Amino acid sequence: MPVYECNEHQFVENIRRLIETSQKFLVNRRISWHDDARYGPAILPDEEFNRYMIICIRKSVRSTVFTKVPFIDDFHRRTYDKGENVHGSGNLMFPRMSIPYYRVEYSVNVWGTTYFFTFDALFDPHIVIEKRHGKRLSGLVHVLKYNPPPDRLLTLKLPTKVMGFDVKNMIRVIDNSSYF
Repeated sequence: MPVYECNEHQFVENIRRLIETSQKFLVNRRISWHDDARYGPAILPDEEFNRYMIICIRKSVRSTVFTKVPFIDDFHRRTYDKGENVHGSGNLMFPRMSIPYYRVEYSVNVWGTTYFFTFDALFDPHIVIEKRHGKRLSGLVHVLKYNPPPDRLLTLKLPTKVMGFDVKNMIRVIDNSSYF
């Protein structure tokens, strides 16, 4: 059973061709939450990093990120001091600031063949000043919060005749006997 990974255009084009053949098929969508330090502020493009400029600073893309002010990462329950190294382009040991994300996977199974398209949607940072009391920081403190991405970013624009199903567990069967 072959498995084909597609980009967005190829995936939608394959669905369009299936509609023309009048075959019956289902489009499955699986959304899974990840926080595995795959994404961090060091690798973000400048337009996206500008949202972190209140609390962090870096010289360029893929350079080490340092804190400008002490802040609390509310999502990960971590506190960072001023001038602390929070993320770099290479592997850093702790502390490491990561950005949570949703991995969205669309798939179509037709006659034992699976076509799938995956993409990641990063959570949106939201920086506020709150009054906090704690061991390391108290008083008015910058707080980094992450909001889930809007639903419109998690959906793929499919042809109008296609209905998609959200699934919790997607099992991929890979048959290696078909490879020579």
